[in-house]
Amino acid sequence: MSSNSLLFSINNEGKVYALSTSGSCWREFMYLGLEFKTLSAVPHFLWAVGGDRQIYLHVHGLEIPIRVKEESYENERWLPLEGFSGRLLPTDRYQFSSQDGTKDRSIECIRLPSMAWQWEGDWQLELALDGQPLDHDGWTYAVDFPAQFGTVKQWKSCVRRRKWIRYRKFSAMNSWCAIAPLHKDPTQEPFIDITIGGNQIPYASPGTLSVWSITAQGRVMYRVGVSTTSPEGLKWINVSIPPNCDIKQISVGPTGLVWALLWSGRAIVRKGINKDCLTGEAWLEVKSPTETKLTTVSVGFNAVWAVSSDSRVWFRKGIEGNAVGHSETAAIGNGWLEINGNMIHISVGINDQVFAIGESNKGVYWRSGITPAELTGKRWRMVQANMQLSRTSSSASIISSASNPKHHSLGLLNENTIELKTNINLRNSWEESHSAPIENTLPLKPSKELRPKKNVNVENIDLTGKSYETTLKNPRAWSPVRSVGSVVGMEAQPDSDSSVFDVDSGMYFDEEVSQTAWGTCDATWTFIEAGACSIDTIQVPHWFSDSKNAHNSDITAKWRSQILDCLKSRNSFNIDLSNFGLAIEEKGWTRSCEARLVSDNNICEDSILSLYWHAVENAGTLSVFQPDGTIKFILNLGEITSITSSSEPGCPRITLTIPNQSQRIIKVQFISEMEQEEWFSVLIDISSQINGLSGKPSTNSIWIVTSYGDVLNWDPTPAQCNMDKNGKYVKEFQVFGKDIVTGFTTTLHNNFLPGSVLKLSGCLFDEINRFHINLQGPEVLKQRHKIETEVTEIPLHFNVRFDESTVVCNTKKSGCWDYEERHPLPLRPGQEFSIKIICDYNEFIININDSKFCSYKHRLSPESITSALIWGPVKLYTMEYYSTSAIIGPDEMIWRTMGGYLRKVESCRNGVVWGICHDHRVWVYTGGWGGGILKGIGGSDGIHPMTDTQTYCIYENQRWNPLSGYTSTGLPTDRYMWSDVTGKHKRTREHTKLLSRHWHWISEWMVDYNTPGGVDNEGWQYATDFPAPYHGKKVFTDCVRRRRWYRKAQIVTEGPWIRAGSTALLDISLWANDKTVSVWAITLAGEAIYRTGVTATTPVGLHWEHVNSPHTFVSISICNSVIWAVGRKGELYYREGVSTENPGGINWKLIESPKCAFTFNPKAATGTKLVSLTNSAAWVVLMNGVIAVRTDVSIHQLEGKQWKYLTDCELPFKHVSCMDQEVWAVQNDGTLHRRVGVTAHNAVGIAWQLVHCGPLVHVSARGCNA
Repeated sequence: MSSNSLLFSINNEGKVYALSTSGSCWREFMYLGLEFKTLSAVPHFLWAVGGDRQIYLHVHGLEIPIRVKEESYENERWLPLEGFSGRLLPTDRYQFSSQDGTKDRSIECIRLPSMAWQWEGDWQLELALDGQPLDHDGWTYAVDFPAQFGTVKQWKSCVRRRKWIRYRKFSAMNSWCAIAPLHKDPTQEPFIDITIGGNQIPYASPGTLSVWSITAQGRVMYRVGVSTTSPEGLKWINVSIPPNCDIKQISVGPTGLVWALLWSGRAIVRKGINKDCLTGEAWLEVKSPTETKLTTVSVGFNAVWAVSSDSRVWFRKGIEGNAVGHSETAAIGNGWLEINGNMIHISVGINDQVFAIGESNKGVYWRSGITPAELTGKRWRMVQANMQLSRTSSSASIISSASNPKHHSLGLLNENTIELKTNINLRNSWEESHSAPIENTLPLKPSKELRPKKNVNVENIDLTGKSYETTLKNPRAWSPVRSVGSVVGMEAQPDSDSSVFDVDSGMYFDEEVSQTAWGTCDATWTFIEAGACSIDTIQVPHWFSDSKNAHNSDITAKWRSQILDCLKSRNSFNIDLSNFGLAIEEKGWTRSCEARLVSDNNICEDSILSLYWHAVENAGTLSVFQPDGTIKFILNLGEITSITSSSEPGCPRITLTIPNQSQRIIKVQFISEMEQEEWFSVLIDISSQINGLSGKPSTNSIWIVTSYGDVLNWDPTPAQCNMDKNGKYVKEFQVFGKDIVTGFTTTLHNNFLPGSVLKLSGCLFDEINRFHINLQGPEVLKQRHKIETEVTEIPLHFNVRFDESTVVCNTKKSGCWDYEERHPLPLRPGQEFSIKIICDYNEFIININDSKFCSYKHRLSPESITSALIWGPVKLYTMEYYSTSAIIGPDEMIWRTMGGYLRKVESCRNGVVWGICHDHRVWVYTGGWGGGILKGIGGSDGIHPMTDTQTYCIYENQRWNPLSGYTSTGLPTDRYMWSDVTGKHKRTREHTKLLSRHWHWISEWMVDYNTPGGVDNEGWQYATDFPAPYHGKKVFTDCVRRRRWYRKAQIVTEGPWIRAGSTALLDISLWANDKTVSVWAITLAGEAIYRTGVTATTPVGLHWEHVNSPHTFVSISICNSVIWAVGRKGELYYREGVSTENPGGINWKLIESPKCAFTFNPKAATGTKLVSLTNSAAWVVLMNGVIAVRTDVSIHQLEGKQWKYLTDCELPFKHVSCMDQEVWAVQNDGTLHRRVGVTAHNAVGIAWQLVHCGPLVHVSARGCNA
């Protein structure tokens, strides 16, 4: 349910009202002295016919202004005597042209389309080409037109060009704009109807819209060029109609299907409307239902609804939205079906939801129960929403329902329970029920004589307050809308007219009128429009008196409070229960089921799971048995660090992570999804109880997202509390029973910084020659005859040699041993011992048996130490590791599943967490826990409905045959003819299944005409062979081709997340400074924006502010007013001039691109993929998977100093997140790693530490504290 999903209506006075799906009150559009007759809407765009019979446009609810980039290429040719000159050859392109040179783009001729647009700055040069900086003149060079242009001028460069850019912004937001009439005299041919749709035409370019209208002369007009970036379009064109057809009403659906009604009651349908022909080819006639005439028709995606002259409701069967462009049957359907009820007007909205106006009481009704499988729905439910009491209304019966004693304010469109004190007293009001009639009780044709008369007693109504008699702050906004220029007129400016604009609602109202109350009015609705209304059929709006969410005013009754107080007082008695026995013996419980264990190579083994849990002891086990009852293993539930869903279509699975076991992960497949969800919820609940996890995590948590959309959190706060009395943190290693003779290695998670201590106690064997202790660095790969690992850096090698009666201390640098330091032998064979190694700032201090033995100067930095090795014939009793900071290893990181379904999550230090889902909608963490399949775990506080949409893609491959042309018969070595993008896995449309029962299809399989690389008219891409670069135009050397099919699916779930605005985002970055939070993001169009008003108490913030930029971006990061962004072609920029006074900064500057010779894939691009900033460095992931680090980044040196590259990894990375000295990254295989050894002096760290086996797609460490 979208936050700005609106239902529009017009009352009998011609005033426009809007009702939000997240609100419960009708809100009136600001009255401009103009009434409206009809209107039509899609999300954010509203077209209407005014009382003067002219067309008006209203653009609302867009958090980001509509911006269009104008481009012009200045071309020059080199002449022998003049050098480069604007005098071109007659066969050359224009001096100022489009990119391909075919269009004249003289800067002087590029003007604003209308007065609804404003320029943003002057023309400027683009000073970068594919991420490479250009000189101050911005010229690029080539041999000739057309050719590949480069940044360097060569001796053969005969032509050059540079790119001029300028942005224009649609400035008539939140205001009525008059579309220019067909003639100079508007009364010559007025309009009688308008409709907008076409926002889901199959395969059409994103943003396409269709606007159709009817004139008083009966002409059908189509508005050319209307889109989300050109809301007013270009011009009207006439669409011919059959002779003797006098049209009175028209409707266009989301797929572009157009139905029109004649005055005779018949209908005609436009056929052949598709992405290539938006106006269609011809008209088809559809007969009206028997013995009646149609008066109103409304077109949806897969439905057409109509109302006849006798107020009966009709549904047209057989409409198929995706096929209307090429199938006449899909466009006209196959018959009328009468629906119970009497209505005078009807409108089909998003997802084919239907609204209508009742014939008897002129109320608004919603058809409940409409689903893709049952398009006719089940029953009519009346919409009961309070109304704004307007000073412009002539209704004398202003009343308030006694069942709704509270009056809601006009502060927000999406209000819930806000109360407002008012001087309007509405008592003794009408108490007649407004409950919606159901099918069996809905009056079919009541006579006027039988309709009940409404007796309204209104006492003491004070209408003399300031709300009705005041001078407007902005009188200009109330003047009648006038046509300006040749296209559009506009009235109010959203940037300056703050008194009339409501930013949150996306509409504007008079601030003074907003001081009135809300009440139930005896409104008479004449028109309803649902084209912009999206109803969640599961979580319906608060519009209905029979809703489950209806307010029960009796819940706060006095008698209820008295009973509650009596129950509470019973607990105050002090009763001695020591003499009483236990009524019920406290025992644990057991749960069992049949399941399968899934191995790494995806082989399943039948087994029986048995879960035992004892709540009092806070302990439990998971036992796994063979089918014959033989036990396989028993797992202590306290050893589980994460529980994630890993289901595949038809295979419900969960994955348990146990770092302390030899088998790090256990994957279990269940018989049914229901059983999998029950076990998943129970295991998470038990694991959280064992580890004491509940409620909102701390602000310095780490957040990760799995490839299955699960959001996990690790809170380091509990582990950071384990400090000993000396102010140090200690970790005791389990060494009992370990084989020390062959070598025992353990990780030192905090390295061995000054202040660290390693204690060992044990006993020497009677027969011993040598044993040694190495404090060593990470293993590195060495390739000799085979690839093997070797430790090349050992800062401390402590070797006790009994065969030489000496102790040797040494250091290994770059694989070579340094000179030895020798000391006398302090031990004898068979002796018990204790060794204590202390790291000081300049040396190691070694104590043996509580006495100082020796010291050893640092030859390598102790920061490089990542592990300790003990080797030799000794038996260890204890081994303890002390550090000045909390010691937390992967086995102590408990990852809690938080609930919800997202693609990425970003956090900051004051606990504000934002997330982005797969369909690019933005969510904010509410502080709750649970929801969805985790119902009942963390309570219902902060849990909200969530939806997400994913696109399934498969490729159809063909090879050219000399006899039959392109066919689906390939060579034996070819890829599958239906495959994924790699061609290695077989994928077919018929066998593509959804992941779980919570998903459902929302579209059919369609050809993707927006595949990167371009396509032909049928969606094919061509290449010389598989695989090779693909292109959209066939040439004679192309032997193979492919096209991409896609289908969309949606998940419906719950989680502790709430929507934040309606702007779709690619990337987001947060940074907290005391009370305020800086939030920067990248929109789908590649524009940079920042959020205002974000704090810990208001994490959603207020609204987005746009940042002007000539570049388009894909990634962004912010830290301490330093902002870096990644361009679409992999270039890096930083933002100048960002401050508290100017949070948007001044301009973007190009940063030197990283150039790394090391690469995982030589064919991959070398540009930057994403960036994450710390206080002193910038970590970036390159497109080839290499991580580069820009050092010395600060507020005084925004671009940093130099690049360093990390080559100590076996696999490429796909994501990185960092803050201060915490750096976390996700590799391409989905494993999570943590960078150890990152300090102020060593910005790149020492080595990667495996933390989680995944599979993960995202990590956020932005909340970590220093």
